[in-house]
Amino acid sequence: MGDEELVKLILQGDDNALQRLYDRYFQVVFQYAFIQTGNYHDAEEVTQDVFSKMARYLHKYQQKSTFKTWLFTIGRNVIIDYHRKHKRQKSVRGFYEGEMEALATTNKESEWQNDNMEAILDILAKLPQDYRSVIQLRFIDGFSLNETAEIMKKTLLSVKSLQHRAKKQLQESFHEREGGVWNE
Repeated sequence: MGDEELVKLILQGDDNALQRLYDRYFQVVFQYAFIQTGNYHDAEEVTQDVFSKMARYLHKYQQKSTFKTWLFTIGRNVIIDYHRKHKRQKSVRGFYEGEMEALATTNKESEWQNDNMEAILDILAKLPQDYRSVIQLRFIDGFSLNETAEIMKKTLLSVKSLQHRAKKQLQESFHEREGGVWNE
């Protein structure tokens, strides 16, 4: 059953449809929140806030974009609020045993599922927030350029430029850290 069908059922009061939508997107929203916050517990809180706002504003979803894009737009706004509240960048440290594996196994992009995951997350954590967001949305979460632009509330040209700069800085940082070559 598609997302739009589930949304219609939810708006008609079907709690099972809400649970299905939650189950479908929990892991990717949590992964997004985790990489953006750098902290497991903050990511849980952000994820809960994203789904709370999703449920509260679901009646406003107009299907102008995919549901996933709409949900990640909410997620991006919650992340911006999180950073405003904390006014500092946190680094990705202190993983519980298995959290790194959980992030890697939920990821559909095989290049991110390698032995360098910890190095990549450390490097991502040091990038400016917009760079981190564009890298995650495009290459981890698999959004198109148009969807990324919509989520980030930027023009397509701006996202292309941002992606280029972010990839370049990520490649340079990875090369410096590992002495290796980034595989595209």
